[in-house]
This record gives sequence, structure tokens and C-alpha cells, in this order.
Amino acid sequence: MPRKAFVADLKAVIANRPYNAHGIVDLKAGNDDGSFVFKYRGAEDASQAIRLEASVTDVGDYPSSHGYLVYTTSESVPEAITKALEEFGVFAGLNISSMLRKFSQVMNTATAGSRSNLVPINEDDMDIDRSPLVEFSEEEEEKGEHENEQRDENEDKDEDEDEYEEYDEEEVYDFSSHSYERADSTHRSNIRTTESSTNSQFNARVRADLRTAKAAGFRVGHLGSLLDHGQDCFVTVSIRIAKLGISDEALQAWHLDPEQYLTLIIHYVSGYRSLDQLVAEDLSYNRLNVEIRVGISRRYKISLREALDVFSQIKGKQQRETGVLTSEGINLSPVPETEDGLHDFFISRPLNELLNVRLLALSRYRVAMGMPWNGAEAFYNDQQGRNVDGSDSMDWRYYKPEDVSSTDNLPDLVTSDHLTGLPLPKVSDLSFPLIAIQFTLRHLVRCTEFCLVCHCKIDADFEALKPYVCDKPLCLYQYLNLGFGPSVEHEILSQPDVVDLLVSFCYASASTGRLKSFPHGLGLMVPAPSLMPERAIGPSSSRHHGLMSSSQPVQNGKDIPPPTTYKARFDKATSELIFQHGDKPLKVGDWIIMSVPGVMEKHHRTVIEVLYPTVKVGCPLPLLSISDEESRLSLNMPDPQDLTPAATPPSSINVDPLIHPEAEIIIYEVHFDEISESSQRDSICMLLDTLPTVRSMQSFLRAKHTSLRQWTDRISPAALGVLRWIIASNRSCIIQSDNHGEGWRRAEERVKGMKGYLQFRFAQGAPDKEQRFIKAVRETTARLGLKYPTMFAWHGSPLQNWHGIVREGLHFKEVLNGRVFGNGVYHSLELLTSLGYSNPYYVPYGDTGMSRIGWPHSHLRLSQALSLNEIINAPEEFVSKTPHLVVHQLDWIQTRYLFVKCNNSDIGGSEERVPTEAFEQDPSYNPIGFSQERIVIPITAVSKSRRPATKSLKSGNKRSKVESIVELVDEVYLSDATDIEDVQILCSQSEAEAEEQQVDSDSLIGKGKASELPDEPILFDSSKTDFVPGELDHSSLPLLAPPSYATSQATKALQRELKSLLKVQDAQPAHELGWYLDPELITNVYQWIVELHSFEAQLPLAEDLKQKGLKSIILELRFGKEFPYSPPFVRVIRPRFLPFLHGGGGHVTAGGALCMELLTNTGWNPASSIESVLLQVRLAISSTDPRPARLERGPVRDYSTGEALEAFRRACLTHGWQVPADLEHITAG
Repeated sequence: MPRKAFVADLKAVIANRPYNAHGIVDLKAGNDDGSFVFKYRGAEDASQAIRLEASVTDVGDYPSSHGYLVYTTSESVPEAITKALEEFGVFAGLNISSMLRKFSQVMNTATAGSRSNLVPINEDDMDIDRSPLVEFSEEEEEKGEHENEQRDENEDKDEDEDEYEEYDEEEVYDFSSHSYERADSTHRSNIRTTESSTNSQFNARVRADLRTAKAAGFRVGHLGSLLDHGQDCFVTVSIRIAKLGISDEALQAWHLDPEQYLTLIIHYVSGYRSLDQLVAEDLSYNRLNVEIRVGISRRYKISLREALDVFSQIKGKQQRETGVLTSEGINLSPVPETEDGLHDFFISRPLNELLNVRLLALSRYRVAMGMPWNGAEAFYNDQQGRNVDGSDSMDWRYYKPEDVSSTDNLPDLVTSDHLTGLPLPKVSDLSFPLIAIQFTLRHLVRCTEFCLVCHCKIDADFEALKPYVCDKPLCLYQYLNLGFGPSVEHEILSQPDVVDLLVSFCYASASTGRLKSFPHGLGLMVPAPSLMPERAIGPSSSRHHGLMSSSQPVQNGKDIPPPTTYKARFDKATSELIFQHGDKPLKVGDWIIMSVPGVMEKHHRTVIEVLYPTVKVGCPLPLLSISDEESRLSLNMPDPQDLTPAATPPSSINVDPLIHPEAEIIIYEVHFDEISESSQRDSICMLLDTLPTVRSMQSFLRAKHTSLRQWTDRISPAALGVLRWIIASNRSCIIQSDNHGEGWRRAEERVKGMKGYLQFRFAQGAPDKEQRFIKAVRETTARLGLKYPTMFAWHGSPLQNWHGIVREGLHFKEVLNGRVFGNGVYHSLELLTSLGYSNPYYVPYGDTGMSRIGWPHSHLRLSQALSLNEIINAPEEFVSKTPHLVVHQLDWIQTRYLFVKCNNSDIGGSEERVPTEAFEQDPSYNPIGFSQERIVIPITAVSKSRRPATKSLKSGNKRSKVESIVELVDEVYLSDATDIEDVQILCSQSEAEAEEQQVDSDSLIGKGKASELPDEPILFDSSKTDFVPGELDHSSLPLLAPPSYATSQATKALQRELKSLLKVQDAQPAHELGWYLDPELITNVYQWIVELHSFEAQLPLAEDLKQKGLKSIILELRFGKEFPYSPPFVRVIRPRFLPFLHGGGGHVTAGGALCMELLTNTGWNPASSIESVLLQVRLAISSTDPRPARLERGPVRDYSTGEALEAFRRACLTHGWQVPADLEHITAG
């Protein structure tokens, strides 16, 4: 019985007291049925404990579908806790123990950093599963337990004794999802009190699982109390994206940085669970207690606070709790944007769903029945909703080896399978973290092979670049209607101009009556077409000025009910509608069109509060002009409406017709699918008119919002539905080829000869169309023996046609410009010929420079578009090849580039440059651009698998320079030290203890470390460098004693860095390395003396050094207690450089400090190694941009620490960089 289960759970939790470890004490039964009271103690002083009471919403629903109401009975409760309680939620379906753990996690996070909370939430090595914050003596504990037992006995007398006698204690151990959790919670609490040998066995298993993942080539980390049966702990498994074998074009299309890590985080809510436990226990229980997230990060692991944010139910609140939110959702005191933490990427949502819903079940099938991944996935899909019969698993299809031909070029790291050869005699040898990351890589690196909704394998005969959904009706419905698959928000963040382009095309198509496909089945609610406000529209629309005809629209022979207009009085001062005569037509979240005749034109608003007879509405839309809205978003300015508090109406309202004029109200209450196609086009334009600019949406999402659904007072559900449909229905992979801060890679993709046009590259067309094209290329090439399988040609078309072309491809169903040379799609090798067909309906619209048919909120403001298409090179089989190329075979045509002209003076194409590698074209059919010059098409125009022989158009020096830069970056990737706690957990118990003892016994003196290094001599070739190590006068250097601020964390990290750096120094020739670190000069690990030497002879700096008889530049590196989370302070000791104002350079300030963002909090990355820092410092000093470094004239002098510190502060102030917080301590010596 539910009530019995509640009482039994409460008694078990009180008796075992596991909640003390989370700051919760004095748990007792409440006065009311289904309630309990407790205290949250965030400080050592018991008097500051906060009294709380929790009530189950319905004891009859316990323990499956109930919730909790939590409130405090204390006075003077801290504001952070009050806010957290408001956002706490009901935590539906959790038993008492799990609810208390979740509650304490929320409280600890909310009060992080406050004086009333002792949990160091900002420390990366924080352990949330600590011993009690307040220690109890044995006498106190016994007394508390006795009081609880006495209270329970007293309460038992008031209850029906027979009810308890009938209750079987065995029910606590029933293996249903929730009762099992209660039994397991009690069992684990007992384990923590057993002999230490049990913990040793548990710890050995944890270490074995992590070692297995590490040995497979992954970076492994942990957060929280992973060992000794700790709870609320995390395991991270990561891999550098550069190591996954993903092609450059796929990285670009997926917006992934090879320097980033793909990071998988497993959250063990109730403690670590091994694979054999996970496959043996109830799946529903494990899904509650094992949570998985995947994302990208800059370091191999994230901090504990960031991990808590990832899984927290009030993430948005935590990130914005110190600021004030405007109605635009912009934080007036925002958390600074950083690169730390775990970030979503293009398919994070479907991957997270796959991992959390299916991975455990698939692992169970593989372990129990020995299926490969493809068989287990097929079995899962076939058995959904059915009882699994043993005979079902015997189908040979489930055991058929997978075709892995597509993985031939992938590294073993990606294709390895930890479960190969199952069933194994010992499942205990298998590591679940390794299985999880391998399964993740299967569906990330090979994401184009799987449907993003049902995750089934897609049979495609071409190399897809963009992941997509299969053609099953349910998958298509979920993709377009429910937002499954790639994230629309990710597209807005990563490619705002592409989103602007797609919306502009749709708007042009709808406003001219050319739109043929519609967002049906989305449940869109729109205003009645006959009541929508007038707007200036294109010549082909169903209406021009004024309102539409009052006749009722008819769709599918079905009359639409006549529209209803509501009336109410409007208080402009409070933005409130006052309804009379008992009308109650509105509810919170409704969208309306409102007008006040003679005072206010029709505009759109949302209902934000309903307290009849008054209804508070939001700001009118369009809210501001385009430029004003973008400016306010970028400056985080509040919306004036947001500053007006919601009004609570008095018992009686005096309506003054002069102050409260009558308003007319039209509700979004008509189903979009039921109106005529003409009205649907007008409705789409109307909804797009209400959208903010794409850049405004981008700013909203960057302000720590995860979805546009959160912008409830700015974007209506119907407008958001249309936007999602526009983006999701485009199945082509479109990438902007203009160079917007992405270096030479984007510039390499631009077609040479199209200056002044924005360029968009179709990296892949719609999947079905692309597949037919590839098949036709192969067949025609084999049949005709073509040397040049394809050619390129221009095609021009008005803006209103491109919405359909992008989705369906080119066709010739309609005759728009005549067909003198036959039926087919017309192309030309002459740009000017196609240009004439691209904008016949262009008409200036007001003084904005926008097209009459253009989306008014477009940043691009398109006026013209034409494409460069790839066509199978068989002109003899065309309908016509002169003067135009008329191609009848639609599968022979695929758009590769789209060129658009913008009426925005702030937008222009990137500078012209010849691509390094060009597509080799048929000399007889080479497209002509402006000025009658042949255009140069980059090799990236076609997929990598189809690229013919390349033609280099750049000098060897330039190309080798680019390659050397890439190689240099790859080398920097290699240095990313493992945290000491992660090293220790990978060791055995004895090894970990020995490691800890070694670290603790090490002094801060660094000389002894040299003996641990190889004995090989350092490589110095006198013919290649004049530098000689060991000649530096020690007495001339400002050597420091070990600092008083030294910490164990920083000391361990510096010892690792020092050891690594000396190994590199011993392994590489000095003239190639360019720096030297003398181990004898490391008097403490917090100060390093480094010499930079062997500069290129042609540098003015090298000449100055030679003239002064110097062979090196002497640097000092000082480290603070926060290292590696805070950068080192780097300065030049000697010689002095010529200041920048006097003609110097090399990024050396007038005081000798380095002017580099890398060395500030703004640019520092904890993953950076000192090896990479030295490399970048040397490159900066060697740089000749804007001027080369020079030494000051006269005798050699030293810089002082004080002047370096002041110069560094000035540089940070000038550039807006953040000064490291521990700088004063670092430079105090």
C-alpha cells in the first residue's frame, strides 16, 4: 500500500541517517499524514539551521507519481535559499532518500560561496558526498536516535495497529523500480558501515573500470566521492576531436573545433554502478540513478560545479540568480561568457536521448545474448512495446556482423568494441564507462549513417555530410513537429546568416504566392485571416491594402466558423485589459492582436497574467525597430515594460472611458491547417513579421538560454513553429563561405571572381537528391568514359523561387520565362546572362533599401540570388548546349554555390583570393564571371571522395607555411596534464598511497628532480646555435624562496609540468627547441628561469643580440596558488627592449611584461601546458607584426618586477583583459 511504503521509507531514512552527509539533519515525521520535517544546516552554528517541512502531494500516489511541497517555517532565511525553494519543483517520483539528496544538492549549489555554506563549490576537487557538516558525538547520535524511536512509538499508537502488522517487511525489497531503490539505498548505507575490505573490493573495481577506459586511449577523470561507496559522483571520459578521424569538411559542417574534447559525463546519483550491476538490475531504477550527458569542452574534464550545472534542474536560475532578467531574457548582470564547462553541439539532444533511454537496454542485450551493436539496435526497435520472448532473440538477423566498410579509414579508437566476442564468462571484466564512450563515438563519428530520431541505420549509397532523418512518417513528423534531431537553436548560434537566408526565401515565396508546401500538422494557432492587420505585400498576394474580404474562407470544402472579436477597456499605464459583462476569453500564454481605434493600430501581444476582470498583457510587437532591438540586446538594456510590476486588481474597478479606451481583441484561435492556402501564406508572412531579428535571437541564446521557447513574451508559439519548420525542412547542408573570423579555411572555399556577393556553399544537397546525383555521375562516367565527370554553370531565378529550389532542387514544371530552346532547366556559362533572370521583380521598399518582397527583419536584406550548379558533363545529351545549356535530366543537376546580393552597406563579401587548391574544370566548359574572366572554383565544391586531381595555385612556401601552422597547432594539442586526483584513482590502493606520500614528502625545492630524469646529454649542436647552456650567472638573478601561499594542488601541477618540460628539453635539439630551462636554477617550483635563444638570423632582434654579445633573452615565470586555473606571470629580466612608442615590437611592454591575452584570465585555458606557453611567447617575441622587436641602445640593463607589474596592468586595462586575481601574491616576492 502507498501509505505503508511512505511510512516504511521514512522510518528507514531516519534510522540510517544517510542525509547528514548532505547538510540535512533532525529528520522527523510531520504532524500531518504524508509529511516530514527536517533542518538544512549550512553553517557550523546549529542556531543557523533552517527549519523546513515537506509534504507529499498525494500519499496514495507514493512512490511512483507523487510530488513534494517544501516550505520553510524559519525567519530571516537567506535570499539564495528563498529563491532556490521557489525553483525547487516537486521532484516527482523520487523516494524520500533521493528527494533529500536532490534537495541538498540544490541548496548547496544555491548558497555556494555564501558564509552560510561551508561547501567549497568553486573548487574542482570538491566532494559533495562529505561527512556531516556538523560532527556528532556518539552520545548525541544515540540520543537523537532514541528520540526518533520514541516519537515513532508515540505516533504508532495513533495509527491502526493492524495496518502495520499486515505490512510485510519483505515489501521493502521488492524489485520494482522504486521499492528496489529503497532496498538498495538501505543496503548501501549498511555497506558503508562494514569492514574496510568491502570498500577495498569496491574501489578496486572502480579503478579497474577506469584503467580499462584509459588503456583504450581515452582521458578519464572523476568528480565527487567516487570511491568508498560515495554518492552523487561523476565519471568523465573524453577524447580530443582531432583524434576521431573526422574530415575537415565534416568538422566545418558540424561546427566542431579539433582542439576541443568530446566529453562524456556519467552521473551516478546513488553511487558507482559496475556493468554487471547495471545489466542485472531493473532498467527503470538505473535510468533514475545513472544519468549521461555528452558535449564538448576545452579541457578533458570539467569542474564539479560545471558538472552540477549540467545535471541541475534549475540550471538557468543558478546561472542568472545574481542578475535581473528583462522581458527579452537578457541578464542585466550576466555571468561572463567563458569557454569552460560542457557545451552542446549540433546533435547533443538526440545523442543524450539515445544514451539515457537505450544504452543500458542495448548493453543488456549484448551481454546476455551476444549481439553486435547493429543487432541489439534492431532487436530493441523490433521489441518496443512487446514482451520479449526468448525465441525472438534467436533471429539470425540480430547476429549478422555489421558492414563496416564505411569505417575503413577511421582510427581504431573509434571502431573498437569493448563487447566484441560476448557473451563472456566474466562480465566483471567489462567497463561501462568505456562501453558508453565507444557507443557515443559510433553515433557521432558515423552520425550520417543513422536516423536522428529512431537511430536506425539508413541505407544510403553516398557519403552524406549532414545527419538527417529517415523517410519513416513518424520520424519525419517528430523531426518537423516536435523538434527532434538537430537543434534549431544551434543553427541560429552557429550560422545566423544561413538562418536569415532561409527565412528570407520563405517570406519572399509566401508574399508572392509562390509557396507550395506548408507547415501542416504542427498544431499552429493563428488569428482569423479576415481579421489580420493589413500590411504592404507583393504583387502576387491574395490581398493588397486594407482588410481581406469578410467572406468566410473555405478549405477542403469545410467552412471555417466566423471569427470572434472581443472588446475590453485598456489601461495603457499598466498594460492591462479590463473585461466587462463577465467575459473571460483569455488565459496565460495566449497571443492576441489588439487595437484601440483612433489611438493604437493593430499589434501583437501575449497574455502574461490573468486576474479577472483584468488581464495583463506584454509589450506590443513589433516591439522596436530592428536597429533599436539589436542595440538593446547587445547592451543588456532592460525592456521598459519589464520594469512595470504586475498589478493585482482591487475588488472594484472604476472604468473611465477617457482613461480606459475600448480595445478590440483578436485571439490566435484558428487552426492553421483549416484555412485556405492563400490565407496560410498570409499567416506565414504575418507570423514572420512578428519574429525578432536572427541576431536578436542569437543574443538571447548566448545569454545562457537553451531554447527559444523560453522567450515567451517575444516569440509566439505559432511564429516559433514556422521558424522551426523553415529550418528543419531544409535538408541541405549550407555553409557560409565568407571569412568571418575563421581564418584562411573559410577564405579557401570562396569562388574567385564574385566580389561583392555573399557566398553560401551547398556542402551537401538534400539526401535523396544527392544520392540520385551521385548515382547518375557514376553511371554516366562509366558509360561515356568521361575525363571530366562534371562541369559547372550558372542559373538565375527570382528570390521567391529559392525556397522551393533549396528543398526540392531545380525543375521545369512551370513556364515562367519561355522555352525557346526546349524543355529543361536553363543554365549559362555567362554570369551576366543568368544575372538577368535573378531579379525581375525587384522594387525598392521605402527608404530601407529592402526588397518589396523581403522579410522586414532581415539583416541581409536580399535583393538578388543566383546559383552555380554542378552538372554531369555530357552536353551531347542535353536538350540544348548553345546558346544555353538546357538540361532535361533533373538528377544530373546539383546546386553547389549560392551567391546573394545584399542591400545592407554593412555586409559585403570577403576579399578576393585565389584558393590554394582548385577544381580542375573541362577547358571547353569553364564558367565566366564578371569582366569576362574565368572563375576559379575551390576543390571543396565537391565532396572529398569525389575530388579529382588537384591543382595548386599557390607557391610552395605559402602552402608549407599553412601546413606548418597546422602541425604546430597539433603539437600544442598534445600537452594537457592530467589532474593528480585522476592519476591517483587510476593507481591501486597501495600505489595511490605511495603516490600521495611521495607528493607530500616532496619539498618545494626543485633541484632533486633532476636526478629523476634521463641521463642522456642535452643535444647542442654548435654549428647551428651559439647558445651554450649553464653559462648564466646565478648570482645576477632575482631568485626567490618558496612562497608562503603554496598549495598542494598547485605544487603537484607544477611538479608535473616541470618534469614534462625537462623531458622534452632532453629529447630535442636545442636549436629546434629555442628555449632552455636550467634545473639548477629551480630553487622552488613557483619560480622558473628560462632562456630564449637561437632566433632566426634575419630577425632584427637576433642582430641586436649579437651586437651586444648576448646569446639569450632571460625570462622569469612566476606561478600562483591557483595554478593551473590561473596563468603564470611572465616577464623579461634582461635585456631591455625598445618600447613600442619608440619603434619597438615583439609584444614586450615598456616594463618588460608580455602583452599577451594568453597570460590573462581572459585568454588563459587551464588545459594549456607551460611548453605551449613558452612556444607562444617565443613566437610573439619573434613576430614582426606590426613591428619587429628591437633591443634598447646602451649597456645591458635589467627590468624590475615592479615596473613589469605596472606595465602588465596597463596593457590589460588598454585591451579590456582581466587581471589574474592572485597577481599581487605572485609578484609580492
